[in-house]
Amino acid sequence: AELPGPSGFEGATRYGTPEDTVGAIPCGDDIDTFMEAVRPYVEAGFTEIALVQVGGDQQLPFIAWAEKTLLSALREL
Repeated sequence: AELPGPSGFEGATRYGTPEDTVGAIPCGDDIDTFMEAVRPYVEAGFTEIALVQVGGDQQLPFIAWAEKTLLSALREL
């Protein structure tokens, strides 16, 4: 669902912690973590999956890492 603005986002995330985020989405550079997160979607028949790096200073390093290692591994699923 779309949040109406920053105040809506603040309300929606008020009780979340960094630990909640790490437990809910793949973080870091462990390929197996990403593979296990994506696998159920591949098995369900999804043909396209979007990977999004959050954090402006990590965008380019994430894209370079994904191109070098992650994407080829995901294509094998």
